[in-house]
Amino acid sequence: MPLTASDKGGGDYELTEEGVHLAVCYGVIDLGQQHNPKFDNWPHKVMIQWELPNLRTDVKDDERTVSKPRAISRRFTLSLSEKSHLRPFLESWRGKKFNFEELMGFDIGNLIGANCLLQVLHQEYNEKTYANVHTIMPIPKGSDKLLPENPTIFYSMEDHGLDFPKSIPEWIQGIIMKSREYNETGQQYPEDHGMEEPPMHGDFEDSVPF
Repeated sequence: MPLTASDKGGGDYELTEEGVHLAVCYGVIDLGQQHNPKFDNWPHKVMIQWELPNLRTDVKDDERTVSKPRAISRRFTLSLSEKSHLRPFLESWRGKKFNFEELMGFDIGNLIGANCLLQVLHQEYNEKTYANVHTIMPIPKGSDKLLPENPTIFYSMEDHGLDFPKSIPEWIQGIIMKSREYNETGQQYPEDHGMEEPPMHGDFEDSVPF
């Protein structure tokens, strides 16, 4: 089943530098319904992940060091309403507005593999600095399309239940474990899960004021 948006009514992490970066989408992860204490509601959230092929980092892989693209992500409410953050973001990425049929159910899983240009800005919040995806643009026409270097990740609760793919990092699993869907199974969020969300992971909640 597609993961559709519609309008129907700590560890140490190197901070991504500010600027415009070439990016490739490699992950779309369903976070389920997450509690928003400000409004005391449970909006359905989704995380979109990109890799930045021109920004590299060395990681250990089977006892050897390999160069991998840096990664960045952003969370959205899974909605294409006029007041949503996701709708204008995707329209900017596509370079065109959604038509009526697309607004009835756009499968955001199709974003995986799509190229773009991301503008990253730094933000101070709660005495920490975050590298946030601020705006997005399509790559220029005629540009060579890049493929993701990381294994692609698509996770939908409707398709996969609460069986997390092994490729989902533990800190993201920790976010999913706070969802209404996870807690309705009777499972308790493990306080000693060891899945601390990194403070500079290049991901921010779209309800946080910019």
